[in-house]
Amino acid sequence: MLVDNIEIEDINPIPPIEDKDQKEVFAFYGLASYAGQCLEKGMVNFAMAYQLLDESALTEQEWLDIYDHLNKQTFGRLLNQIKSKIEIPIKIEERLNLSLKKRNWLAHDFFYDYATHFCDPTSDGIVVMIKELQDMIYLFQVTDRLIDTIYLKVWEKFGVTEEWIQKEMEEQYKEYLSVKSA
Repeated sequence: MLVDNIEIEDINPIPPIEDKDQKEVFAFYGLASYAGQCLEKGMVNFAMAYQLLDESALTEQEWLDIYDHLNKQTFGRLLNQIKSKIEIPIKIEERLNLSLKKRNWLAHDFFYDYATHFCDPTSDGIVVMIKELQDMIYLFQVTDRLIDTIYLKVWEKFGVTEEWIQKEMEEQYKEYLSVKSA
């Protein structure tokens, strides 16, 4: 998929609007929140990659301590830390800034700002809310894929490739299934 002249991995499909009811708003809110959290964890990986470049050989515990510290930071702090280390392409930086703004709005003010829309008996307000959530889902997913194109190059220097990540995910899923069936 080509975004801002950058080839990225395809995003997950965004479901269409079906029922136009309040439960559907909650479902899309959950999906937007999920996409925002994925982007935020991508920012942790982004910051971690550049943190590792600044460090000499680390013990496993030191690596985990750095990751734990970064994982506790807010999206905004992570973004500022990354900006202090590298120059991010302007189109990606614009999307990151918008994602930060939208993610904070989603977490703190979305339902407050749309309170009257949520109670609209014609469902027109519900549709407006869901379309806004669909736009955020798209923004978060695309931004996450865009930052992958930058930080994965750094991770590759440490042997962390997309194939390695896929293998690890498969192993974790197998472990989950074995614990679940036990």
